[in-house]
Amino acid sequence: MSAEITNHEFAVREEDGIAHVDLNRPDDGNAMTRHMMTKIAALVTELAHKPDIRVVALEARGTHFCRGRDASGEPKDLSAYDMRHKSFQPVLGTYSAFMEAPVPVVALVQGSAVGFGAAMAAACDVTLASDAARFSFPEIKHGIPPTLAMSALGPRLHPKTLSYLIYSGEEISAQEAVTFGLASTVYPKASFERDAAAFLKTMASRPRLILETIKKYQTRLPELSPSMATEYAGTLMAVFRTAGK
Repeated sequence: MSAEITNHEFAVREEDGIAHVDLNRPDDGNAMTRHMMTKIAALVTELAHKPDIRVVALEARGTHFCRGRDASGEPKDLSAYDMRHKSFQPVLGTYSAFMEAPVPVVALVQGSAVGFGAAMAAACDVTLASDAARFSFPEIKHGIPPTLAMSALGPRLHPKTLSYLIYSGEEISAQEAVTFGLASTVYPKASFERDAAAFLKTMASRPRLILETIKKYQTRLPELSPSMATEYAGTLMAVFRTAGK
């Protein structure tokens, strides 16, 4: 077990093949600044490439998972080009880092996940939710079309589900999140920490090569035609079977 590295934004520790990355701004609802988004994308990428890490777990301290973006301190009066690359790229880069990590990224959602927070949780490969968790995309209520969040949700949700969540802006329960495809499963709040830890331990007990192969195939699958999906499945299995020989 590595020593925990903690600052006012994140707490990071490595234990038994699991890299734990905790959002550590509980007094601010773990809202994410642009700097934090850039940092967490780099952290997840770095940790996921360590040969002894098999799972990256995204967690949060306090009662909120993440109440969205913290736009305070962002520059004003930017050109469209600068806004795209300076303000919005950190958001998109976070989603991409989770999806492109070579091993599974698992979100542990113990409380409310709002806007960017909900999209970040959904962008993970597995999303474990406490029955106290709530998910929402309220941007439309503030006059904002949440296309950034939709870019992360689109590959994972049915179009009708995505439309409902985005156009209504309504908060949904953890169980509804599972039904809609935002979350993977729900654990009781009283045993959430224990149940989630057991899941992570089981996942991390698998050989890294198996986890990498599954992640690689599942990430690319939506982009493939049926014939290419079949071909890629066979190719990956052949590579897996002969690895190390």
